[in-house]
This record gives sequence, C-alpha cells and structure tokens, in this order.
Amino acid sequence: MRPFFPYYGSKWNIARYYPKPTASTVVEPFAGGAGYATFYGAPAAVLVDADPIIAGLWGYLIKATPAEIMALPEMPEVGDSVDNYPIPQEAKWLIGFWLNRGSAQPKKSRTAYSARTDKAQLNWGPRAKTRIAEQLSGIRGWTALCGTYSDAPSVHATWFVDPPYGDKGKFYRVPFDAFEALAPWCMQRTGQVIVCEGPGANWLPFQPLSSFKSSKGRAEEMVFIR
Repeated sequence: MRPFFPYYGSKWNIARYYPKPTASTVVEPFAGGAGYATFYGAPAAVLVDADPIIAGLWGYLIKATPAEIMALPEMPEVGDSVDNYPIPQEAKWLIGFWLNRGSAQPKKSRTAYSARTDKAQLNWGPRAKTRIAEQLSGIRGWTALCGTYSDAPSVHATWFVDPPYGDKGKFYRVPFDAFEALAPWCMQRTGQVIVCEGPGANWLPFQPLSSFKSSKGRAEEMVFIR
C-alpha cells in the first residue's frame, strides 16, 4: 500500500531498507503516518500515537467506506478551507495533511503550492481520494489508540518503534524526550523489534542503516534490530 496521507518523518519511502515483518501483527507505538505497516501491507496492525489528531485520523480511515472518501470535497481553488464544508473533523485532518505535505500538523486552506498539478507531486484531489478509497480494505484489521508507547498492548508482534528523534522532535505537535524509559521498554517487547533513530543517539546500541535523500540534502538513519 502507498501512504494514506503525507506526514513529517514518515518511513514509507525507506521502509524497504528495514527488515520485513516476521510477525502477523505490526505495532507502531509512535504511529504517525504508519509508513512501515503501510509499505508492507500488514494484515493486522496496532497504531498508537500520543497526538489525538493522528489517532483520530487513523480511527476514521479504518472505519471509512470508499464512498465516504470519494465524496470528500476536492477544494480546487486556492484559499479554499476545509471549514467551508460540513464534513467530519477527522476528514478535515485528512485533507489538511495533504494540503501541508511533509508536516506534522494539518493545514486548513489550499495554497498555490498545494494546488500544483505537475506529475511529480500527488496533491489532494481525485487521484489522492482514489488511492485512499482503493486501499481501505487493507486496513480493516488495524486498530488505532490515542496514548503513549506504554499503552500499546503487550503482544507478540513486529514492533516498529520510530519515536521523534532527539534533534527533530521539536517539529511534532506532541514532544517526546523520555528515551531513558523507552530503551528498557523496547528490550522487553516480545517478537521482532526495530527501533529507528538519527546520528548521535545512544540510548540503544544503534547501528548505521544508510544515508537517504531528504529535504535538506541527505540524512543519516540509525537502527537497532533485535
């Protein structure tokens, strides 16, 4: 599956470089855009996020019908706002992330940039709605929870742990810095454990994954696998 919405720090583009899930269930305790579970098309996934917008949006998508998605406004005009339409708040968040690509929070209004139609950029409109609608059947076995990583159910799973990195966490709506507590929690998980981080992180014995293209050039990714 392809991303259901753009999100800052999403791992969808580089998910292929991480080990494939070995368990039937994937748990993402810092869900965000759930790039790993989405890329590998996990039949069952538990998405946990401390940001109620993210948790609410995933809950909406898991229950939405293709007809609901296809009926959402396309907002073709620059300046058009999601608040102009009588749609659920979660649907406004969905559209808002497409209007604010690569951000950790949704936007309300269409800008000239988000109205671009060049082929290299998929923006909110018929194609994006069709992608989402056609993929909904793939997430019926997923669940979404609003809470911290410690609220994730203790199950045998592939644990894809992608917390806000120490040097970039300031860009998220809900900050996180409890890495000393997160480290032993990761080690106590049952099943396959994959933990993501950036250069300089030492709260687990991270190893280099690779260097990837980013909006600011290239970014080094570190990983702990157990």
